[in-house]
This record gives sequence, C-alpha cells and structure tokens, in this order.
Amino acid sequence: METSQENTPQNDVLEIKVYVPINEITKRQQGMIDNALHKHPRDRKYLSNTSHSKIFAPSKDDADEIIEHAKANNWDVSFNKTAREITIRIKSDDIANEDSPVSIEALKFLSSQGDIHLDAAGNEKQENASAEDIVNPNQKTGFVKSNQEKRVGNGYTVPIQEPAHGHSAIEIAEAYNFPEGDGAKQTIGIIELGGKFEQSDLETYFESYNLEVPEIQVIGKPATTPINDNVEVTADIQVLGSLAPKAKLVVYYGTTILQAMKTALADTKNKLTVISISWAGSELGYSQQEIIELNTVFREASLKGITVLGASGDSGALNNKEYANVNVPVNFKNVLGCGGTQLEIYEERIIAETVWNETTRQAQVGTGGGFSQRISEAPFQVEAIQAYLEKFPEFEPYHRAGGTGIPDVAANAADATGYAIFFEGNWAKIGGTSLATPLWAALIARMNQNLGYRLGFINEHLYKLMNSEAFHQITEGNNNLYIAAEGWNPCTGLGSPDGTKLMEAIDALD
Repeated sequence: METSQENTPQNDVLEIKVYVPINEITKRQQGMIDNALHKHPRDRKYLSNTSHSKIFAPSKDDADEIIEHAKANNWDVSFNKTAREITIRIKSDDIANEDSPVSIEALKFLSSQGDIHLDAAGNEKQENASAEDIVNPNQKTGFVKSNQEKRVGNGYTVPIQEPAHGHSAIEIAEAYNFPEGDGAKQTIGIIELGGKFEQSDLETYFESYNLEVPEIQVIGKPATTPINDNVEVTADIQVLGSLAPKAKLVVYYGTTILQAMKTALADTKNKLTVISISWAGSELGYSQQEIIELNTVFREASLKGITVLGASGDSGALNNKEYANVNVPVNFKNVLGCGGTQLEIYEERIIAETVWNETTRQAQVGTGGGFSQRISEAPFQVEAIQAYLEKFPEFEPYHRAGGTGIPDVAANAADATGYAIFFEGNWAKIGGTSLATPLWAALIARMNQNLGYRLGFINEHLYKLMNSEAFHQITEGNNNLYIAAEGWNPCTGLGSPDGTKLMEAIDALD
C-alpha cells in the first residue's frame, strides 16, 4: 500500500494505493510457472500474454471488499484492474474535523489490507492515534510516501574533446569479450521515471561509430526532465544502441519503478526480452505491500521470459545513510543486480580491474552493495554468501536478517574510466552503475540472439558458474564497508563478464 500527501494545509488529499493480491494459483498454473522458471532456459516454456493475464489477475473478492468499504465511507475510489491497483482519495479536512465522517476504525480496515501505519513510533501509540496524528506529516510518517526513487547515476559528465578521450561502450564490450551480435530480434525495455533525449545527440553519436540510430519507441511521458536525468537517459540509449544496434528499444516512463514495470508488463505488442533499470530507492523507504507487489512484478517478468537488470547504486555500502542499506530493485532475486568496477584497458585488453570507489569533484562515489534487510536470500545464493562470511566474519551482523546479497555481477562504472557519450551537442564521459546495467543488458540481448532462446531468469544459473572463467573476479578494493574477495562479494558480486565464455558456459549447463 502506497500513500502520499500534497502539502497544502487544510485541503490536503490523502491518496492511498492498495495493491490487490492475485487469485490463488491452481495446480495447473503452478506447473506452468515451474516450466517457465525452474528448467534450463533452452527447455523453458514462458507464459503467453493470455496465460500471464489470467494467472496474475486481481482477486475479485479482495477488490470488492476494499471498494465497498471505501464507498461506504464516501471516499473517492478507482480501480485499475490491469495494474491490480485501487486508489482511494480522502480529503484531509474530512479526517481532522471533530465531526469527521472518516473514522480511525475505517482507516484501520485499510491498514489490515496492507501497510498503512497510523503511528510509526509503535503499537501503543498506533492504537491511540488521532485523526490529527495521521494528517500531520510532521507528527506521523506512515501516510507519507518515504521512498524517493532517483536515477542511480550522479548525472555529472566530464567534458572531452572527442570520443577517444573516453572509453566507447564498444571498446568496453570488446575488453569483456562480448560474443558477436547486433541484438537482432531482441526488444529491450528501458525503465525511466524522468529525463529525455534529443534526436540530434543520438544522430551525432551513432554516426561517429558508423551505426544507424536504433529503433526507439517511447511509452508515456517523463515525470521530470532535469539535466542530470537527461544525461542518464541519453547514456542508456547510446550504450544499448551501440552494443545491440538491431534491437528495438522501448522506453517506459512512469512515476515509480513499480508503475513503469506494470506498463511494460501490460505491453502485449512488444515482445520484451530484456529490461534495464537504472533507477533505485533505498529498500528501507518502501511499505511492506510495495515490497510484495514489486516482488510479484519482477517474478511476472521472469515468467514471460524477460531478463530484468538493475543498478546496485553509486553511493557505496551506506547508500547516503548512516548505516548499511541496499536498493530496490536489486534486492529482488528476479532482478540481476549490477555493481561497478574501475576497468583499466590497454589495446583492447584488461590490464587491471578493481572495485569502483573514487572521489570526484562532486562527491565520494562507488558501487552499492551489501545485504538486504527486507528480502530473504535465494537458495542459489546461500553457498556464495556463506563462503564470503567465513572469510570475513566481521560482516555477519549485516547478514543477521538472512537477506539477499547484492550485487550479482559487475562491470565498468568509474568516472575515471567512463563511457564516452554525446550530450547537448558535446562529447562527455560518464560513469556509474547506471552504465554498467545497460552494458549487461546488451550482453544478455546478444547471448539471447546467439543461443536462439531467451535466458529470462538467469541468476540461479550464474551462481553455478561462480569461480569459473566466465567471470573476471574482482579481488581488490572496497565499497566503504565490504571488502572484495574471490567468489562472490558484496561489492562486485560474481565479477565482470567474459561474455563469450559466459554464454558458452550457460549453454553447457544441464
């Protein structure tokens, strides 16, 4: 359940979003789910649009109960069945007045449906909460949406005179031994919450590499267009378009990651094979029902044969807080979390690669990573995490909740060894895990193309290849808390790819 308030006194509107659970899965449907998730990708049968819409339809009984309750209290209510989302809007002065038609008990009903906190301080105060406690965000925070999803990249560019003064995405892909391919017959979704791109920038960029501007479809409109977001959206398209020039790119805009993902999943015209997400929010800022619903949509994507990739973050292990925390969406097991490295290349060969952690003129930046406090570790991660904690027992307290380890993999993200892009009429170089993510997305697209099948949910199979030649293991550096090590580590995951060896190793798995 997601809540928000407009900060205008006396006339605030409390908006409550209730995510309706899906119907109970039948035995036959469970068999279809198992076929799409638990086999080798070459043997999977992914859900069709029709099967997907039936399995993940909202429960009519649950929806009716909530809608009837809202109408009985004269609240404004609407229901988006495709998104499984009920929106309830309540005027704040209907709550605050003594003769309010909206009672605390009525609101507590909604709390039982999801994650409304009448009082963030504890159960005792929650039971005695007043209407004023709920309305005033200075007193209570439960009704005010606290997760601020932002573009992972810092949005800063370093001016360069020509593309050779930075690393092209093509040069980085060659260093990582990407398999040959142009992404033909692949469709890559790009989740964006804000930002835009200029066609003239794309034309200059792709012409410089003797490539055509890729086919791009835009669904929705950007919520915001600050220059930092514009830089990052432009970089997404240029990295993906240069490494998978024949793939179709579809930009899905939304006000939240969840909303944009639902738009992508509802798109039955484009057969998505990969989704790249370089936006994030600390997992500690999400309600429990948002966490549940996000987990559902990423699982939906996997069942449709879509590989979803997310950026681990650019603010180290502390992630702009006083304590270690990790981001949404990379805390979910159905998302391939991409961390960052600093890659040194000489004559198309890797001569050094360390954990990305550097000081720029703007800030201390580095790869995000660590252990989730909201999502339990997946079975396929247990061995990798335990091996790491045996080497570094001082980090066991951070894994006390038994959470997912982040990231899964990594690639170049350093500003010092940044990607050359063309933005607002000038060449610049830029870094961040928000660049490592589309790089990996392009690798997945090429592997799909070469293998002749969609990899879909691939995380489990990647962990079977831990310590193999499919990955360049990163053993030097830290992210201001965790230390790099062989195997898996909470800075760079399993490591950066040897693309061709990775593809061959995946295909060779049982």
